[in-house]
Amino acid sequence: MTETNALTVRSVRPHRTPEWRAFVEAHPEATVFHTAEWLHTVETVFRYDPRHVLLTDSGTVRALMPGFVVFEGVGRSVLNPFCEYGFPLIETETTDTAVLSALQNTGDTRVVKDAGWSGVAGYNTVGYGGVPTGSSIRLSVDRSFAVLWETVFDKDVRRCVRTARDQGVSVTDGTVEEFYPLYLETMRRLGSPQFPERFFASLVDAFEEAATILLARRDGEPIAGVFLFEWEDTTTVWTPASRRTHWDYRPNHLLYLEAIERACRAERSIVDFGRSRRGSSVHEFKAQFGGVDYPLMSFVTPPHRAHRASLEGYSRLSAITPYLAPVITNPAVGPRLKRLIHE
Repeated sequence: MTETNALTVRSVRPHRTPEWRAFVEAHPEATVFHTAEWLHTVETVFRYDPRHVLLTDSGTVRALMPGFVVFEGVGRSVLNPFCEYGFPLIETETTDTAVLSALQNTGDTRVVKDAGWSGVAGYNTVGYGGVPTGSSIRLSVDRSFAVLWETVFDKDVRRCVRTARDQGVSVTDGTVEEFYPLYLETMRRLGSPQFPERFFASLVDAFEEAATILLARRDGEPIAGVFLFEWEDTTTVWTPASRRTHWDYRPNHLLYLEAIERACRAERSIVDFGRSRRGSSVHEFKAQFGGVDYPLMSFVTPPHRAHRASLEGYSRLSAITPYLAPVITNPAVGPRLKRLIHE
């Protein structure tokens, strides 16, 4: 334990710590990536060394911060991998700067993945280094699906959805076994190392009905899919996948539409489309459905190591990695490479 600014920093294992679960469930800005289920699954599958901490005052939990030790090529950092959000959850009576200062003094290089909507402030005041990492689009579903369809979605969405339906595309629930070949094909197209299939299976086991796979089918054949977290008040579109040969049938538009409609039926508040780079085709696709574009930043302590959070290296490599796809996505190689990539 470390006493800092009247806060005690205590390392915990969230799946064994009732206080962690209770704090996440009660916090309005908590994400699925703060949950014990997510963190335990990542640890179990990838064998990272956990560095999750509770910050307490006189035994009362005031904040928490998830993190694993991840090797990044040059040095190691503590961060929440494979997601956009790894910011501290802080209760209202505790100052953000007190929590951020406490995290600075744990002796780790810590990467805090934050978003414009998180409510956490004070990084510059305390002295963290910041690196932009794209943006996330979050659609408010505080109105009926019919209203979203008529007044929020771009007209191209309505046109593409009609095309998909005219071409006989439909959306159903799917399984990991059906989804994974689509996902693997997508990773090979991008030249990006893949998650092992057991990661998806373990997430489904851990989250049960809060983890959903939707598949777009044509003539019974899966041609696109998406892995969703339907957790608490938010639907998170986490991992889409598709066959490029079937893009003309517009299955991805139909999948996103179904995810939004499900969120409306469940009376959720937000559909989060995940990270993309402004100006990219992926960002333009997501923007068609409306929503607010929030900047994503990674803040690093100590600040002179901020370069460790940069995604520029991945961007530069993206031009050549498709040519290396047979090696990068080899079943014996891809999951091991994935373990070394913090995004």
